[in-house]
Amino acid sequence: MLLLPLYLGHLGASRAQIGSVMAAASVGGLLGRPLVGWGLDVLGRKPVLVAGSLVLSLGMALVALVTSMGPMVYVMRVLVGLGAGTLFAAYFTLASDRIPASRRTEGLALFGISGLLPLLVNPFSDQLGIEPAQLRWFLPAVGALVLTSLLFLPGVPDPATSRTPGAVSVRSVGLALTRLSLMPVWLATIVFAGLVAVFMSFATVAAEAQGVERPATLWLYYTLGAISVRLLGAKLPDRVGPVKVGAAALASYSFGFWLASSATTGSDFAAAALFAGLGHGYAYPVLAGQVITRTPMALRGMAVAAFTGLWEVARLVLAPGFGALADRTSDGFMLQSASLFGAVGVALWLGLEALLGRKH
Repeated sequence: MLLLPLYLGHLGASRAQIGSVMAAASVGGLLGRPLVGWGLDVLGRKPVLVAGSLVLSLGMALVALVTSMGPMVYVMRVLVGLGAGTLFAAYFTLASDRIPASRRTEGLALFGISGLLPLLVNPFSDQLGIEPAQLRWFLPAVGALVLTSLLFLPGVPDPATSRTPGAVSVRSVGLALTRLSLMPVWLATIVFAGLVAVFMSFATVAAEAQGVERPATLWLYYTLGAISVRLLGAKLPDRVGPVKVGAAALASYSFGFWLASSATTGSDFAAAALFAGLGHGYAYPVLAGQVITRTPMALRGMAVAAFTGLWEVARLVLAPGFGALADRTSDGFMLQSASLFGAVGVALWLGLEALLGRKH
């Protein structure tokens, strides 16, 4: 769906409209998160995965009906957000069940490669000569591909859950998710998710505005950066310290924005995407691992749902906000502002971690 901004640009959307449409997915994601978390902890992981796959595929199929910047584009994005958000939470909850606690960050980093590899669809679609107008059919075809995941799901073990609705009460969830040790992680998650939302919403359109011939190619460098650190250095966070590596990762992502703010060539944007990808490669498993470590096993589904839900909050607020900033100023100023946002966020995270990280 990172190609969608190019299609919206083809339809004549402004930067603010692109940000709003991309953020609309967060509405569906947020509305469904409480039910997703409850389902993961009570019904089990696999039923939730089936439901999420069906909804996501339906949402992507509706792209075929989007021919102007009307209501349908928002309906499509809400369904995509609901489906993708469900799968986001469910797959990482299922993976965390299978990974030893002593190697949690490493395991999540390696498992997360499966979620990064599909980013390569974006540059390859560009190389195949798929123009923005043709995305109206290309994205629904990718949605159909999502359904094939259901063929493999029966062979995936589903660990035992409480299976008792009363075991997941509002009080128990509230106490677990508001413990002091989680406050620094929630802050860092909002910062990281905001950086990802802004970069994924505007990197390609900013490159296109600078005359870069194949703007989608930057996702090749983003993906290579993210995957390379996970393949070559997945053990590093557990050895050096997750917070130290995570802070460095957010700094790398912020530096990617700074490079993009003055980029004028394909090589410039490729370098920016590489640094952002390197940051993504470490930041996600570090933060996800810290959330899982600092919450009870019985509420793991709710914790991961809350973690991924914060991504929706960041996208809902920050993508339109930074898009409006770009419309009023320039893409460069907006990207510089995002870089500063990331730098300040890193400093606040480290400060809160020192004060609250070990408190329960």
